Amino acid sequence: MITRIRLAIAGACVSALALVAVFAQQGGVATNATAQDSASQYPELGVRAGVYNDGQAALWDFNITDHFRYFGPPPRLRGYSPEQPIKFSHVIHVQQNKMECQYCHWSVSKAAYAAIPEEETCMGCHGALVQGKSEQGKKDIQYLKDMYAKNQPIPWVKVHVMPDYLKFNHKRHVKAGVTCQECHGQIPEMEKVERVSSMKMGWCISCHRERGASIDCLVCHGHR
Repeated sequence: MITRIRLAIAGACVSALALVAVFAQQGGVATNATAQDSASQYPELGVRAGVYNDGQAALWDFNITDHFRYFGPPPRLRGYSPEQPIKFSHVIHVQQNKMECQYCHWSVSKAAYAAIPEEETCMGCHGALVQGKSEQGKKDIQYLKDMYAKNQPIPWVKVHVMPDYLKFNHKRHVKAGVTCQECHGQIPEMEKVERVSSMKMGWCISCHRERGASIDCLVCHGHR
């Protein structure tokens, strides 16, 4: 309990500093109009811009096969975008509020998994400072608070589902210079996160060959 309280206090302090910086940058409390202006200044590239090889494993890997779900389970196909327990918008958090990716996804360069933020991170802002503007936003924040009070995790639905026999290490790719957009597309433009590539084996191998990375079987199917 003490550790939980400390984490909540630390998260609140860091979030307060982040909010102060945002307010200072915008010259005060953002209104709906200024938020819209801020979002309009963000370059619209399209959610699939910057994806390596347009998400194709080979010339015969037509995206239309993923669109109509001809092959493979839906969670591993391009365009997969499941409904989430909270209608979290990266447009609001990244474009409008200028939040850095690693503020929430702090483990991207430190662990094998990118991970989703702990509830303490969310509560740092939404516990008392940010209550939401829209009815949906207020409803989602209240749901967050209720789950936090019950000490229960938010049942997020994983978007980038990979087979169990694949030992993908996130930090190694980040440290090798692979950008977020090459695999995940333009997340800041997504109201709801979607999968922009099926991430087939041929897609990964092509990238490894171009970058001079090993294509030994154990690199992906052995230890981390």
